[in-house]
Amino acid sequence: MSLILITHDLGLVADTAARVAVMYAGSVVESALVEAIFKAPAHPYTKGLLHSIPGGQRGSALEPIPGAPPDLAKVPTGCPFHPRCRFTVELCRTQKPALQQLDAGRMTACHRHVELLDGQL
Repeated sequence: MSLILITHDLGLVADTAARVAVMYAGSVVESALVEAIFKAPAHPYTKGLLHSIPGGQRGSALEPIPGAPPDLAKVPTGCPFHPRCRFTVELCRTQKPALQQLDAGRMTACHRHVELLDGQL
């Protein structure tokens, strides 16, 4: 049996799901097992969502994602998340990243996923 759960509650996702697909501006930007997403996100939006959860590490401040989601009638060129992303480079502004397979069961749509996963970002 399968269940599709659409939510912004990542605590609920952690408690109930085995796999998660993170969407931004109507497209999947990352998909993986829940444990992989929480341990090492491969997309800046996923990373931003995880850092904006209340009740994270004790004494740590919330890190809200800057800006606002795009108007879906006027999605920016390139990566739709680039206006809000701290890691944007010129390629992000001009070319929409394709959803690509990273390993068995893990996909991301980010030009900088290698640096993000290596802890360089």
